[in-house]
Amino acid sequence: MDCVFCAIAERRLPAHRLYEDEDFIVLLDIFPMRPAHVLIVSHVHAPFLRDLPPPVRERLLTLAERIAAALREAGFGKNGINLLINDGPDSNQHVPHLHLHLIPRRPGDLPALLWRLLVRFLPMGRKRIEARLQDEAERLRLILGKEN
Repeated sequence: MDCVFCAIAERRLPAHRLYEDEDFIVLLDIFPMRPAHVLIVSHVHAPFLRDLPPPVRERLLTLAERIAAALREAGFGKNGINLLINDGPDSNQHVPHLHLHLIPRRPGDLPALLWRLLVRFLPMGRKRIEARLQDEAERLRLILGKEN
């Protein structure tokens, strides 16, 4: 199979899309570490951050700031959001296509975060997670739609 994020960008695979522009797709991670775990994925297939064209790379943090504000408005990560790029296979990058994780945090969530790290790719509770993703996507789309 080819790159999953390229397939999502080309609409050959479904995704919980929250926002899209000429450079990026913003979507919910289907294997979330925490509620409302968002990915900002480049349209351009770029395995490493250095592979993104400089103008696109420069827009990444500006968009991340906008998405973080939407997450906070929706009640996720009010006092903290992890921004994470796994840049290359040795950094635990599961899909070799540049993507930035925004992982909302809350006080005392470290045990749940560590547990999810261990079991996130197992099929346990998929129906519950899928229902939660649908709800989160609707809430975040409403907020991001208000900004335009």
